Amino acid sequence: MAATPSEPPASRPAPPDVVVPLTRADLPAAAAVLAAALADDPGFRHLFPVDSRRERELRALYRMTLSDALAHGHTYVTKLDGVVTGAVALYAPGTYPMTTGRWWRQALRIVAIAVRTRTHSLGLIKFGDATAEGVPADAWYVEALGVRPDLQRAGRGKRLMARVFELIDAGAEPGYLETTQPPNVEYYSALGYTETNARVAIAQDGPWIIPMERARKG
Repeated sequence: MAATPSEPPASRPAPPDVVVPLTRADLPAAAAVLAAALADDPGFRHLFPVDSRRERELRALYRMTLSDALAHGHTYVTKLDGVVTGAVALYAPGTYPMTTGRWWRQALRIVAIAVRTRTHSLGLIKFGDATAEGVPADAWYVEALGVRPDLQRAGRGKRLMARVFELIDAGAEPGYLETTQPPNVEYYSALGYTETNARVAIAQDGPWIIPMERARKG
């Protein structure tokens, strides 16, 4: 689930972070950044209702996500003085959702997540199915985007997305993502995404999965 809040005017100097591919050594740190960035997201507050456990549960979830994306997608991080400050996970057309074989290779992590999430693990499975069904087969899918909370609103998310757009536009293919944070719609609209008007309710009264598409360039 992508989530980065609105960022400041372009007049502010860009942060000095470098954007580099994620390495396996930095995977735990990147998972921790995504977990912290998304801990207050309405969708995850619903799926992981226990405040004291949510960030820990999200770290386990994103370790699995990033591990799969390292092998089958594209993952980038921003780093400041060698420390991970932001992360993005991206899948090329036709590589998401995970195949049965990829699920089996993540079996131990899936069991660990089920143990951590306990009573709300079924809701998480339903959420994963709902998001997977909406991903167009011909689109680049931003599965996760986040910046460390104390460093947000400085341009790191946009720098990560600029790397994403390099890949998407090289093949003149469309892009896709979803958010459950309504304010993020404006942020992604400014980056060229358009809401599809196909919102999906996670629960009867929300929150909602908000799908967004980016038209192919060229």
